[in-house]
Amino acid sequence: MQVESHAGATPPAAPPSASRLDGVDGLRALAALAVLVFHVAGVVGLHYGEGPLAWVLSRGEARVAVFFAISGLLLYRPWVKSLLIAAPHPSAKIYTIRRVLRIFPLYWLVAAVSLLLYNLDRLHTPWDWIEVALLIHVFDPDPWWPVIQLGPIGLQQMWTLSVDVSFYLLLPFLAAALSRVARAGESGGTARPDTRAIRLLIALGVLSLASFGYLFAVHHPVYTMRMEWWLPRFFPWFAVGMAICVLTVWARAETPAALRIRAWCADMAYHTGTCFTLAVLAFGLAATTLGGPKVPVSPVPELGHTAFRLAAYAVMTFLIVAPVAMQPATRTWVNVALGNPVMRWLANLSYGLFAWQILLIWVFYDVTGRPKLDMAFLPVFGAVLAASLVLSWITYHLVEQPARALGKRLERRRSQRATD
Repeated sequence: MQVESHAGATPPAAPPSASRLDGVDGLRALAALAVLVFHVAGVVGLHYGEGPLAWVLSRGEARVAVFFAISGLLLYRPWVKSLLIAAPHPSAKIYTIRRVLRIFPLYWLVAAVSLLLYNLDRLHTPWDWIEVALLIHVFDPDPWWPVIQLGPIGLQQMWTLSVDVSFYLLLPFLAAALSRVARAGESGGTARPDTRAIRLLIALGVLSLASFGYLFAVHHPVYTMRMEWWLPRFFPWFAVGMAICVLTVWARAETPAALRIRAWCADMAYHTGTCFTLAVLAFGLAATTLGGPKVPVSPVPELGHTAFRLAAYAVMTFLIVAPVAMQPATRTWVNVALGNPVMRWLANLSYGLFAWQILLIWVFYDVTGRPKLDMAFLPVFGAVLAASLVLSWITYHLVEQPARALGKRLERRRSQRATD
């Protein structure tokens, strides 16, 4: 089940053109499980222990980087394909509608249950409900919940969803701006995919570097904690996915440079094991004092440590996501391991697993009366994982699938009107 050698006269196969990649979906499922591991480890107190395991478990941002890169990879594809291989230009309106239907129905259900069960006594005005419903509560300069929680009880993890939604809303405008940069100076309608791809990669690199300037602004002259959890800080992780998207689409063009990129993608896919090993090393560096203390010792994190983790996780994420996205459409060990039926099933439930888990952790402790910080990881993890999977399966079929089906129907209607 290994990738065949691409040496010789025959050009290597281009990465798959499908917008849904089973291997990448498998990564999403693993990232969702990693989120649960991180949250349970924090509740039972493993973060506060000693030894390498405590350091590894304390670096929860790493799993967020993978999520964000996958978003950049999958959502930017239609715009890149229209720019590099003359595919139809996507509709920003349909894209936005489908994103809203993908995210908000389940989020509203989880938010309503969390607010009613654990936050009702603090909800004093309609705006307290509205800002949570719109996923803009992370921008509240004076929140009604403890600032350190990053959100109401049961919704603390939703700050990452707010960042994701911010990216979703920005993407059509960002894609348009990047397209203008890529096409600059062209005349006579001549498309130059190689030049366009190179310009896209350079622009993404420049925007990623700007995030470090944003981090500096967050810390100076006075540290503003809430701004550290907004989209500009995390753009390098989205840009990693967008850059992988550019490379995989560019590899499908019929130019000499594209053939070289195709060969490079094939090399990345062939050496997936090496890439994963290097990704572990990048994460390992972030899980040392280079990335800051294991447990925060000050309300103001050190800028250098934060910037190091931001860069290290970007490198780590590229080394994880790129070789998976660049797999050929054959039975490689990567496609089997990450794209098998079990992983696809977990990938379908991954959003629900992410959305329900914090609320279910609170419910678990309320029902069982167990003490927190008792270092008993497996009982809590097993119970919450089982409950999350069951609840995710139910809401996937009752909430997520119908909403996604509605989005597809709207897209088909638009396509039919365009052809009439």
